[in-house]
Amino acid sequence: MKLRSLLLLAVVVALCAAVLAPAASAGSTGVTIKLKGPRAAAQGATIRLSATLKNSLEYGGENGPAVLLQNKDGHLRRIASKTVAWEVGGSIGFVFFRVKAAPSAMGIAMYRVALKSRGGTTRSNVWRVAID
Repeated sequence: MKLRSLLLLAVVVALCAAVLAPAASAGSTGVTIKLKGPRAAAQGATIRLSATLKNSLEYGGENGPAVLLQNKDGHLRRIASKTVAWEVGGSIGFVFFRVKAAPSAMGIAMYRVALKSRGGTTRSNVWRVAID
């Protein structure tokens, strides 16, 4: 009975470690990115996407440009890059992208922003735009 309890405890600990490890490594860069934009657009229309960056480690102006990626054929492809405008102190930054709406699959375009810093590469949430 003790062996069974010990084995069950080991399995639970392993599962917790597997679930929590990616979450811990994502925050290690100190930068978080939130991407926003329209929920729908006409095909070929110019849409504006905005990314808000929060930098808890305050790397500031030493970061590279923010890169806008679009999911095309199952792969993230770089479609634009811009310099981040950081507020004084380097803890909050903004970047705005204007792109032509083009669907990647089933009438949906999926975008994501990536930023390289001394702490590593951080990626934003995926923003989906329905293309008519």
